[in-house]
Amino acid sequence: MANVKVKVKGVLGLIVVAFGAVLGALGGAENSSKSFRRVLIPLILTGFAYLNTQSILVVSIMTMCFPLSLGYGIPSFNNYPEYNDEGSGLGKFWYNLLKKNETLANIFTRGTIGLLIGLSLISVSIINHNWLFYGIGCLGIALTNSLVSWRNWGQYTLFNRKLNWSDSVNWGLITLFGVLIIILK
Repeated sequence: MANVKVKVKGVLGLIVVAFGAVLGALGGAENSSKSFRRVLIPLILTGFAYLNTQSILVVSIMTMCFPLSLGYGIPSFNNYPEYNDEGSGLGKFWYNLLKKNETLANIFTRGTIGLLIGLSLISVSIINHNWLFYGIGCLGIALTNSLVSWRNWGQYTLFNRKLNWSDSVNWGLITLFGVLIIILK
């Protein structure tokens, strides 16, 4: 019976990861709502965490909505005057701190958001006492968001929208690390 539970958790976890990949890419598509990634991914992870822990404390995972709403734009008025984009507050902070190095600003801005995403999952580790897996998962989330999210790996079409492969990979991995933090003890 315990073996069946483990298999069910694994299958549900893979479904959550697949949804995370698609919702993350939909949230970045043109003419699409950012809520796909800003609200629905945290909601699905919260539901999955509740099924696995039976603790209402996991509702704190919804705080993930905050870092996902911060924005990670880097000022582009110096490099791309035709866009005259001031970037997000966090993007401006790292851009100026790192002496207008756009690549490093992208990495640090998205890494900061990744760390905040990981922090939103801390209630699961408090409940499960899985600090090793939590630390590894947070590092995975931060590195994934830092190194994958801003890449251009081409596009594919789904639901009549052009989705970015880098968004799908980024959000699939972030969701995978979240699922692993939730199920591993």
